[in-house]
Amino acid sequence: MSLWHAQSGPRSKDTGKFRSRASLGTDQLAEKTHRSWSYHFTSHQAGISIKRTSFHVSISDPQGNRVEYLRGFSNMERAGVAAREWIDEILKKLEQAAASRGLGRIPALPTEPTQEKGPAQEK
Repeated sequence: MSLWHAQSGPRSKDTGKFRSRASLGTDQLAEKTHRSWSYHFTSHQAGISIKRTSFHVSISDPQGNRVEYLRGFSNMERAGVAAREWIDEILKKLEQAAASRGLGRIPALPTEPTQEKGPAQEK
């Protein structure tokens, strides 16, 4: 077994023996919301001579917990459509499960603070 790699010099110094490549990058893009759930996009560039960019989307529930990661889309618009469809499907399943248990509909989260009317304010 050869110990050549131990004698080739420090990794932080480019000795010219090997061609350096640009690191493949991942960029954080926009964050959006749909029905109180949030999703944000990530792009990943692969390839050296022919560069391909793929888009990924991470979906979080209203409490901020990451629940799903969808990847491999050719553009950000398709990733957004897939995220919205996934959110709609999971909310539909939750609503069906609640209805089958006799719990009724799950109300949507309020978008604006509501004020309750008292007996004096009802007039």
